[in-house]
Amino acid sequence: MSDFTLRAMSEADATYLSRLNFLTDVFGDESAEPSSHFEEEYKFYVGQWTPESGGFIAWDGIIPAGGAWLNWGTDAHHGAGFVKEGIPEVAIAVESRYQGQGLASLLFDALIDLAREQGAPGICLAVDTRNESARAIYEHKGFEFAAEVPDSHYISMVKHFS
Repeated sequence: MSDFTLRAMSEADATYLSRLNFLTDVFGDESAEPSSHFEEEYKFYVGQWTPESGGFIAWDGIIPAGGAWLNWGTDAHHGAGFVKEGIPEVAIAVESRYQGQGLASLLFDALIDLAREQGAPGICLAVDTRNESARAIYEHKGFEFAAEVPDSHYISMVKHFS
């Protein structure tokens, strides 16, 4: 297992944030084509993200290993995992060579702490029902089914802090 260090995302991480967003869309398969909704979702998950929203880049020495970030949606503009205003949506991706080393758990723990510090009552996310390994991680972290996302293979899940 590698020793990872986390640091807060900054504006300088915009290019890597774009890569992470792509990895979330293709489930880490870099040879896959982006989904038909990728461009629209990019506008929310990357285009509207700011350092104040919160997020972390994981490093293995000098090489980025993955990252996770919070997206604060509104009733009018939000991502697929949106549950309600005030509960940020998580986006997370781990570089394939680092999968299975506990990095996703480390990132989730950091985001949970950050969301609590920011006063959120919980966090939410979207997961493709065909991505069984991701869903298993989320359930292990205490996420529960919230709703089916219309016209998709996605469901939203939520983890309440209280």
